[in-house]
Amino acid sequence: MDALRTCFNTIFIAPAAILWLAVSALVAEPFLYFFGDKNGKMVRKFVYVQSRGIVFFMRLASRGLRVEIAPRTSKPYVVVANHASALDLYTIGALGFDNVVYITKGWVFKIPFFHFVMDRAGYLDAEKTPPEEMLSRCQKAVENGCSIVLFPQGSRKNPQARFKSGAFYLAEKLNLPVVPVAIAGTQIMLPAGAKCIKAAKIVLKSFPEVSCAGYGGEIGHLKMAQDIKKQIMNFVNQECV
Repeated sequence: MDALRTCFNTIFIAPAAILWLAVSALVAEPFLYFFGDKNGKMVRKFVYVQSRGIVFFMRLASRGLRVEIAPRTSKPYVVVANHASALDLYTIGALGFDNVVYITKGWVFKIPFFHFVMDRAGYLDAEKTPPEEMLSRCQKAVENGCSIVLFPQGSRKNPQARFKSGAFYLAEKLNLPVVPVAIAGTQIMLPAGAKCIKAAKIVLKSFPEVSCAGYGGEIGHLKMAQDIKKQIMNFVNQECV
């Protein structure tokens, strides 16, 4: 039964999801190119809509998809999440973050349409953007009402990898709270390098915001990275038993 479900997901659900991305992009690109606002908010809203569509297909392919959102105020945050699948990027929208700037690896910017979207949305290349420019552009994004999204593990190849401290240092410098996000099950549905879509239980959870004020001193951001990784991964490991 599991093999049949995997075949169905791979043959029917995955192509439908890719078609959704392609068609929505073809329809939206001319409009966004000619009429998009200068600060990129319309493009970010478009990415949000695309993401919600992918989450819909994930729900169809899954053994159940549950979303838990902790109460939070409507202000900018630094959102940090674990990372084990190419699907993780799309799950952020399901948690209600609809105006975000992603900081991601440079290879994503080389994909033809993604390059246009990411530039227009104000997304940042983590590998090529100098630290001072990164801070300045993030500050400008926050002033425009954006939250900043990072996957501090950096790579999806090791789901248990440590959280690098850069995201938390950025939160400290921008004086923003951190919202931890746990993504459980995507590493089973579509792990790094996989080509088949397995049926898995997916759980997406945002935790209450964490203030940087509780982590003072020169290495406060390092301690924050450790504590938030423990919080997120304890939840993920429990859900994936």
